[in-house]
Amino acid sequence: MKDELFIRGKVPMTKEEVRTISLSKLNLHQAKNFLDIGTGTGSMAVEAALTVPTLQVVAIDNNPEALTLLKANQEKFHLNDIIGIQGKAPADLTSACESGDIPAAYDAIFIGGTGGNMSEILEWSFQHLTDTGRLVLNFILLENALQAIAWLKENNITFDACQLQVGRYTTLGQGHYYKQQNPVIIIECSAEEKRSELF
Repeated sequence: MKDELFIRGKVPMTKEEVRTISLSKLNLHQAKNFLDIGTGTGSMAVEAALTVPTLQVVAIDNNPEALTLLKANQEKFHLNDIIGIQGKAPADLTSACESGDIPAAYDAIFIGGTGGNMSEILEWSFQHLTDTGRLVLNFILLENALQAIAWLKENNITFDACQLQVGRYTTLGQGHYYKQQNPVIIIECSAEEKRSELF
């Protein structure tokens, strides 16, 4: 989906090319439900729901503006079934699970923001992934990516990582160039092999 299709504000949005690759790594066509942590504008949640109409989608963000944008994009694309939570992960996710408002286990989890709770969110995610569940994380800051990598290594979780930098074809005077966007680090891993060793 083109970025310009989304209603946007001042909160971060996972950009088109990064979104496409991140969604593909989540194997959503084999998933029943999907959790988007740090949803921002809701672009990941919305495109996931449009791509797999049977998917149950839950999205959380601590920023009230993010939830307003998520709801606006839901309405624009006529998606009534995305569950939006304004709250802090993982504490408010745990509360919602215990109350039965959201599923307790997920086939796919995307982490686009952690709000400083990296270790807690990673631990919660692996506790709530199904046995074959997929986890994908996006980072702009190298320090945050390295913190996630250190946690994964410490817990003996096999992962793959890449850096993606997109250049957009742009006019400059009489010529053209590729205007570079911020590079994004994408980390992917699975609960399949390591769940029994972790918990």
